[in-house]
Amino acid sequence: MAAVSTRREGSVRCQAPTRGAQVACGYPDNCWSSSPVYLEQPGGSSVRAVALVGSVSALTVAGWTGPAAPFTPLNFCRERLELLEEAKKMEMAKFRYVLPVYGICREPVGLVMEYMETGSLEKLLASEPLPWDLRFRIVHETAVGMNFLHCMTPPLLHLDLKPANILLDAHYHVKISDFGLAKCSGLSHSHDLSMDGLFGTIAYLPPERIREKSRLFDTKHDVYSFAIVIWGVLTQKKPFADEKNILHIMVKVVKGHRPELPPICRPRPRACGNLLRLMQRCWREEPRERPTFQEITSETEILCEKPDEEVREPTPDPAGKSPPGPKSEAVPGSSRLQRASAPAFDNDCSLSELLSQLDSGISQTIEGPEELSRSSSECKLPSSSSGKRLSGVSSVDSAFSSRGSLSLSFEREPSTGDLGTTDVQKRKLVDAIVSGDTSKLMKILQPQDVNLVLDGSASLLHLAVEAGQEECVKWLLLNNADPSLTNGKGSTPLHLAVERRARGVVELLLARKISVNAKDEDQWTALHFAAQNGDEASTRLLLEKNASINEVDFEGRTPMHVACQHGQENIVRILLRRGVDVGLQGKDAWLPLHYAAWQGHLPIVKLLAKQPGVSVNAQTLDGRTPLHLAAQRGHYRVARILIDLGSDVNVRSLLAQTPLHVAAETGHTSTARLLLHRGAGREAVTAEGCTALHLAARNGHLATVKLLVEEKADVLARGPLNQTALHLAAAHGHSEVVEELVSADLIDLSDEQGLSALHLAAQGRHAQTVETLLKHGAHINLQSLKFQGGQGPAATLLRRSKT
Repeated sequence: MAAVSTRREGSVRCQAPTRGAQVACGYPDNCWSSSPVYLEQPGGSSVRAVALVGSVSALTVAGWTGPAAPFTPLNFCRERLELLEEAKKMEMAKFRYVLPVYGICREPVGLVMEYMETGSLEKLLASEPLPWDLRFRIVHETAVGMNFLHCMTPPLLHLDLKPANILLDAHYHVKISDFGLAKCSGLSHSHDLSMDGLFGTIAYLPPERIREKSRLFDTKHDVYSFAIVIWGVLTQKKPFADEKNILHIMVKVVKGHRPELPPICRPRPRACGNLLRLMQRCWREEPRERPTFQEITSETEILCEKPDEEVREPTPDPAGKSPPGPKSEAVPGSSRLQRASAPAFDNDCSLSELLSQLDSGISQTIEGPEELSRSSSECKLPSSSSGKRLSGVSSVDSAFSSRGSLSLSFEREPSTGDLGTTDVQKRKLVDAIVSGDTSKLMKILQPQDVNLVLDGSASLLHLAVEAGQEECVKWLLLNNADPSLTNGKGSTPLHLAVERRARGVVELLLARKISVNAKDEDQWTALHFAAQNGDEASTRLLLEKNASINEVDFEGRTPMHVACQHGQENIVRILLRRGVDVGLQGKDAWLPLHYAAWQGHLPIVKLLAKQPGVSVNAQTLDGRTPLHLAAQRGHYRVARILIDLGSDVNVRSLLAQTPLHVAAETGHTSTARLLLHRGAGREAVTAEGCTALHLAARNGHLATVKLLVEEKADVLARGPLNQTALHLAAAHGHSEVVEELVSADLIDLSDEQGLSALHLAAQGRHAQTVETLLKHGAHINLQSLKFQGGQGPAATLLRRSKT
């Protein structure tokens, strides 16, 4: 976007925004433009204007004032001439991947160029991880741009190719810039090697440039620099970043050392190996063994089209040296390319020959850069009715990409309406994301679609995170997708990423301005999910972004409660080091220690029980201690450590239950034995009036009943309704327990309703229990069956058993 300023009585007045350039100038009366810009006003008239970019102090765009690119005044004639020379070269090299120059500001001297919203590749590589498809596209577009420069007559050498001089527009397309060092091949020698400003450039200089000051410049200089650019794109680092002395870098390069290749993060396309091999060929020691940009373009285009396919090629020497052989090397897949696409270009053909081959024999003569510029500007783009965006490939562009850069065109799907996003576009976006087709997503995603709401109130970013498509996430974020949007369940993309343990996506999202404490419909934060999963990496990332450790969910649980519940000791330790409050109560006054004891997580119980201020006898709202909870779940080792740390074995809950009552009721015999041996009362009675033996018998826990009998528990003790343990076992049909408890003293005892164990078994229609009691001599008294008068199913069962 740009603003166009017009002259009016010596002042600059902002008119309206236009595409392609941005304007700001502090010296309007001293400016001139080599290419006037015409602005179409709302009324239909045109205004001849001067387009200016890169001002002294401020940038004025459609009424908005903000910081502009820094500007250094040039005060000497030599510097003015150099600037004019650079402008002339940029004017000659008009191409879609070369930054255009619009004019020159005389006082202070400066170039007027297209404004690049994204900035330099160097800045982008340092900001965040890039999608692999975008990396391949940047490499390819840079190669296409350099191929154009080298195909000029004579070839125009850049000589300072590096990420800082590769700019990117709002759609992340390449524009090669800074031709201050550019030379025409064969016309100049390198007479000096200035140290001024060389530190950022030295790593990109080929060894022959350092070794031989009088060497003629050639195209292989840029090829070597391009290899280092590839290295930076692959690793997203600066070459020789650890080396602070430029002389040391020079010595290393001359000796054949190249930047080290650290492990490249996964997931990555298989074709990444192809790019590595291309890079190693480009930085070979001998210039003649390096490929040309025409060969490079053919290979990089394959990477853009099929990044997941591996092109088989002999692995080069790691040092980048090739075995003895001919000067030129066959490009992998080049024969297939030449058969599949026409024309096939010779290595040393001129621009006119390229265009001639491209146009199937129609010869075009270009006598100079002006003709090239005019040819480029006159190329016709597809009409609006074709449904394509204006970034379609022109014939001149196609001449420098082996297949017309088809992989680089942005395709806009046909629209059935004038407003909104169609269902067709929505479906294609969803399909591209679900299938992980980042290349397709890069082509069809429009700015208005970035925060598109799908079914279920999810955004495209939600979909990409849920589908595990990290590369799609990167592209959506690069296009300013809102990471704070929530889906139908109130979850942000960060919730989904942490829940799925997608560390790479978590890092991408946390690099944005988002709320790390956002809650979903269950009031869970991302830290709750990390604690549940035991995801130490995500936990640390969230805590580094100041995630709150005391946020509670709808049940009052903090991440600490959740980590203890799910046995995530590593998260517990991290939170403890962060000073978490271990005494913070959740729902029903449950502490983290209660959750750990309930789930039987022994290491966490030991860890928490030893924390200052933690009581092992802390009770929940219903009066249960951690020992109650461990006994109820049968966690023997947890119960033992709690007792060793001072838990009261006879503490009672609101129902007057001791831990022994709970263990007997649930049939955890080993835990019951532990409690008995540690002093638990055998005859303690609950609020209901039951002893431990009553509870074990009623629930049919034979082993626990045997234990209690062996420990001299009172079998004659009366509980609810004046019933003994035998009554309770018979009433519930536990024949084996009846067999264990029956004796002559108990067999015919009656409860407060006058019913014996036999009567209770008959009432419950427990035939086997009735037989067991009769076998042991139980007396049948039909008239004692209260409310039945000797009639009914129970009496019938007893009569049948008697006969």
